Amino acid sequence: MDQQDHQAALDDAADLESDGRHDQALALCDDILRRDPRQSAAWKIRTKALIGLRRLDDALASAGEAASLFPASITHRLMQARIHVLNRDMATAAALYRGILADHPRNLNAIRELMDLVPLTPGDDILRHLAAAGEDASLKPFDRATTWFLRAQAHMNANDDDQAFALFDEGNRQMRALHGPDRLEYVFNRYLPELDAAFQRRHAPAAAGDPCPLLLVVGLPRSGKSLMEKLLATQPGLLAVGETTFLYDLFLELGRSGGPDSSIRLLRALPHAPIRTHFAARIRSGPDRSATRCIDTTPGNLEQLGLLGPLHPDVPIIFVRREPRDLVASLYFKQFNTAHRYSYGIETAARAVARTEYLARRWQETMPNPMVEICHDSLVSDPVSVAASALRRFGMPVDEPALRRAAGEKGAEIALSPGRSLDGIGAIRPDLVGFSARFARQLAPCLPAYEAEAARLR
Repeated sequence: MDQQDHQAALDDAADLESDGRHDQALALCDDILRRDPRQSAAWKIRTKALIGLRRLDDALASAGEAASLFPASITHRLMQARIHVLNRDMATAAALYRGILADHPRNLNAIRELMDLVPLTPGDDILRHLAAAGEDASLKPFDRATTWFLRAQAHMNANDDDQAFALFDEGNRQMRALHGPDRLEYVFNRYLPELDAAFQRRHAPAAAGDPCPLLLVVGLPRSGKSLMEKLLATQPGLLAVGETTFLYDLFLELGRSGGPDSSIRLLRALPHAPIRTHFAARIRSGPDRSATRCIDTTPGNLEQLGLLGPLHPDVPIIFVRREPRDLVASLYFKQFNTAHRYSYGIETAARAVARTEYLARRWQETMPNPMVEICHDSLVSDPVSVAASALRRFGMPVDEPALRRAAGEKGAEIALSPGRSLDGIGAIRPDLVGFSARFARQLAPCLPAYEAEAARLR
């Protein structure tokens, strides 16, 4: 295999893993590594594919072998720590992160992920490097901003809220500057007025098609989507696939074609029903081939959702909302880099919350799909009943003992800040219900901006 063929094989493996075809990605990586075991990128993809297949012991062995082969690489050591987190072995994960930082004191991934497990404060030796890094012109701009977010989190851990907000404000200011002032608002699809009930009736399928193996959980980040996904994934026939972006990307591309009517014609002309085919392939290549639906939690799906009704009116949709100030604070404390640019300002985030609530109402009023709306706070206080009620609304079986087991994880072994979440964990955090009252003074612009936008949209 020459260099060009080798790179093409690596690209194919990465695409397969990203598309959820984990078994095919694993097979291709094994083939690459049989030819040349010193391919670090292939080891990384292999480990990620094993995680996707929920073969965590094999994934840990893969990451360990790669770390031995590439002792100078941080990547495989980080993968080892992340697998221990998925295994709920937080002490071992924290020790691995500390080991990385002993060798690489300014590794931002290791600091960030350690802080998910341990409530570091400004006096910790690990954090003393961050202040200097924040002024280091050799760092990428996103990384410089990261140092401000991490220092802010440490001050919040120490109950030094004014200093924490000063640091969050600077980190968010830097992120706003990177994106530009005209790209910060959450904006509606320009064809939203045309995506009405008449559009849904006009393009309703003449006959029921084959079932689409999909269930959508939609809402803004930090709204409770991951928690809902975690609970649903314990149930018969439901497979969590996270934020795939497949639906969003498909609709966004075709949404540029000249309007919703044109988009629907183009979508129906595509061969092999791409939405149904994509998620069916994820099930065939995933860890549970008996599943009948994938659970997709991509936040951007909410913006484009109106195109789904005429294609797959059978797909159930769960809208998750959260008390506005709690949600805005959680967004403001999180650095999303290129995504969710509205999160870098308190008022822009507040308007985004109002706009997504409006979208959820509009889709419920116009689309034919079975839908339910849930509240984050109710989900936290009574997860079993809320999840079971949603499943019954969709006519799906309910395994209450499995829901109770999942609801038993209260997040006691982690130290997540309000702006962070851990993929695959989705711990229930009663302490985050109403947490923003602590920051009422700093968040003073939030509720007026939210209420003004909500009133404008009524």
